[in-house]
Amino acid sequence: MSTHQIKTWLVAYDIREPRRLRRVHRCLRKLGLPAQYSAFTVEADDVEIADHLARLELLIDVRVDDLRAYHLPAACPVWRLGQQSWPEGLILAPREAARLLLSAEAEPADAIAEASQIWQAKAST
Repeated sequence: MSTHQIKTWLVAYDIREPRRLRRVHRCLRKLGLPAQYSAFTVEADDVEIADHLARLELLIDVRVDDLRAYHLPAACPVWRLGQQSWPEGLILAPREAARLLLSAEAEPADAIAEASQIWQAKAST
């Protein structure tokens, strides 16, 4: 895989101090889409993710905080527990999931309906 190929990254963090936590959260909201409060998906190539991480490193205390970036494959299943808004058994490519997450911010019911249609179409094939 090329270093200039856009990839999907899961960036997760555990920040101990509220002020640093808010700064990291604010920065990641500009870079990606929230998967959960302390986990974001970021679309970037290897050079861009390294730049993003270098910027984020300036916001954390590396002695006590934890920030990680995981490269996600093009399509991967997701197992989940607890209350969810997506249909059971849904598997989406990261870019499709990101598009649906963006539309969910604007119109959550429409995004869930569209995800259900995609899931039903894939389930019937």
